[in-house]
Amino acid sequence: MVAVQAFDLHPHAKSDDTIRHEVRSERGIRIVTLLSFSVFAMVVGQLGRIPLLSAGAKEAPLLANDVAVAVAVGAGLWLLLRNRDLRLDAVALVALGFAGVGGLSTLMALPRFGLSGFELMFSLAYLLRWGLYLGIYVVVINTLSPRDGRRLLRVLEDTILVFACFGIFQSVFLPGFAQIVFPDAALYTVWDPQGQRLVSTFLDPNLAGGLILVALLLSCARLAVGDLVPLWRPALLATALVMTVSRSSMLAFVVGLVVIVFLVRRVTWRALAGSLLAMVVCLLAAPWLWRLADSFNKFSLDDPSLLTRFVSWSRALRVLTDHPIVGVGFNTYGFVQLRYGFTELTQSAFGLDGGLLFIGVMTGFVGITLYGVLLFLVLRACKQLWSRDRPSVVDGAIGLGVAAATVALLIHSLFVNSIVYPPIMHTLWILWGIVFLLNRDMQHSELSA
Repeated sequence: MVAVQAFDLHPHAKSDDTIRHEVRSERGIRIVTLLSFSVFAMVVGQLGRIPLLSAGAKEAPLLANDVAVAVAVGAGLWLLLRNRDLRLDAVALVALGFAGVGGLSTLMALPRFGLSGFELMFSLAYLLRWGLYLGIYVVVINTLSPRDGRRLLRVLEDTILVFACFGIFQSVFLPGFAQIVFPDAALYTVWDPQGQRLVSTFLDPNLAGGLILVALLLSCARLAVGDLVPLWRPALLATALVMTVSRSSMLAFVVGLVVIVFLVRRVTWRALAGSLLAMVVCLLAAPWLWRLADSFNKFSLDDPSLLTRFVSWSRALRVLTDHPIVGVGFNTYGFVQLRYGFTELTQSAFGLDGGLLFIGVMTGFVGITLYGVLLFLVLRACKQLWSRDRPSVVDGAIGLGVAAATVALLIHSLFVNSIVYPPIMHTLWILWGIVFLLNRDMQHSELSA
């Protein structure tokens, strides 16, 4: 029988848990390899796009990342179920509750908005994808040892660094990269022309910036606590972030830095040296960046992309007011906007640059409450990992960096739909899983002392 419960931290369970960890460490080598491969597949981004479902101008492709995640999660869950060793902690249970609300709300949208069977299937497909990525967290906390978790984190950071390096190359030598890769895609319906902005394999500068700032904040957290991080790494990531010319990414990064400074309160000289190096990079690139940003109207308050966000937020608030309890359902927003007469059925109609507002529109007050509880549990675990007595600064820096990255992405998602974008969901579930994995290991160490 499968055990579904919070992790037992009582002293009398220590010996059994230790044995179970040793077994997992051996078996986890294959699982951590599959998870590492899924991270590599993640940065393939839109280049691994496989057409699957289409609703007018909106496509729901299968990404190479989705396939790699399905393999890793499937293998991990099969191992756990075979050994009758699956355990769900509070985060997993709350996330499952959130998914349940999303599923119920989507089914309720069938009569409420007159969705067809295909439209219902199209909407539920995204909920299935969200549940698939939740499986990453479940597999991480159940199958990996702390050593595996640290290894997976290194793979994630190195892979994002490669993503950023390619983005810099693309920005300099392959302007208009989305139109080069997909020349037949209609302009302004799938990917806007971005010129020399860094878009990398995501083909979107804002989403690329969201991924890059995660690795940059992790590096900054390490520097802040005195870890020996080569300064060229955060310098390269900062260069890539600046080359996205993404206001949302810059703002999110600043907020993440504030979180780090607030929690650390005393910054090391190495961190100050890294900050100085980043400032020099920005000053050297300032003339080119100014011209590029000005060409996209980034210094004006009448920027169409900015004004469009205000319009979309007001529409979302109206829909949320009309359906406050459980919202309108997962990925139904394009069909709902069509019923409201807000817009045509386009690629952008299904998304909402509103972060938690979009969560509220999809799942209502019940869903956003559960999602808020999920975030609270994550940030509390990050704080515990950071403030706990540790044999090294590395694990504490992980808690610090993940807290900063989580808060930064919440700010980032106000302006671009990043917290439900599959590669960024992938990244967050891995980071959150590693935090809980390390936290649990330290709790066991304290109990055995």
